[in-house]
Amino acid sequence: MGRDMAGMDRRRVAFFIPGRGCGRRCVYCDQLAITTDAGGGESVTPGAVRETVAAMTGPVELCFFGGSFARVERAAFVAFLDAIRAARPGSAVTFSSYPGDFDGEYGRQTAQILKRYPIGTIELGIPSLDPNVLKMCGRDDDPEKIKRAVVFLRDLGFRLGIQMMIGLPGQSAGGAMRDVETLAALMPETISWDFRLYPCLVLRGTELEAMWARGAYRPLGLDEAARLSGVLLLAAEKLGFNVIRVGLIDSESLKKSVAAGPYHPAFGELAMSEKLALEMFSKNPRGPWEIGQRNISLLTGHGGRGIKRLAELGGMTPEEAMSAVCRI
Repeated sequence: MGRDMAGMDRRRVAFFIPGRGCGRRCVYCDQLAITTDAGGGESVTPGAVRETVAAMTGPVELCFFGGSFARVERAAFVAFLDAIRAARPGSAVTFSSYPGDFDGEYGRQTAQILKRYPIGTIELGIPSLDPNVLKMCGRDDDPEKIKRAVVFLRDLGFRLGIQMMIGLPGQSAGGAMRDVETLAALMPETISWDFRLYPCLVLRGTELEAMWARGAYRPLGLDEAARLSGVLLLAAEKLGFNVIRVGLIDSESLKKSVAAGPYHPAFGELAMSEKLALEMFSKNPRGPWEIGQRNISLLTGHGGRGIKRLAELGGMTPEEAMSAVCRI
């Protein structure tokens, strides 16, 4: 379910349009492998979208992911947006796009079109703000263009989502943290922006696979990626972001496509267990800690990874750490 700022629940209906609107293919990207099992692709038509939302009995959050939606050919872009008019009152459109789609005259025209529709969230793919990292990834954005687009959309009153990555070519942990801090400084005080974090995976058939094969790229290890994610997620929440997802949606097509990198079917849980351990330790290094029942699994799941990390941070045994946890 999605939720708007007024608290209205919406049923999320996602359509995947892999690669549509993208000016080029990033070195790590294979949207077909990521989204094949989720449905969609070139077969998605505005008419099919309209029929789907018209059949829903309540408000929907109509989502377009997998490409750069604001750069989809203009006639199709408008037709996809028009589909929301068949949905129940209170519905809205959410989509992902390159920040560069909102730069210059084309971007201004796009924003004016969007103003005619109920837009929920515009999710911007901002893997990094480091110019060297962006270049190595084959992105056609630059840091100043990205920040300019963020401010432009913010000032027009659009709610934003930020999609960041870790483990990219040329990227450092410190650089990723600076990116979170820079983007948080652009966020208005009156509203939290959504935040998604993805580990970079080496997918078969991508340029990144060739870089990895010849030793020009080293992916993060699984534990390394989980630990870094936990640090960034904790920082993002403290800076005001609303964390809504960590890691890609697992699927058979994704699993078969991964050649290397920190793949795990429940990567988000590993990252959130790291975040929870760091958060508990920062509040009280050796406990006691009060924790809600729904978060216990983050400590005890996956071989007790969370409680082991908490014990490691506090210089205790896992048994001592667990005995200091109070369920509420």
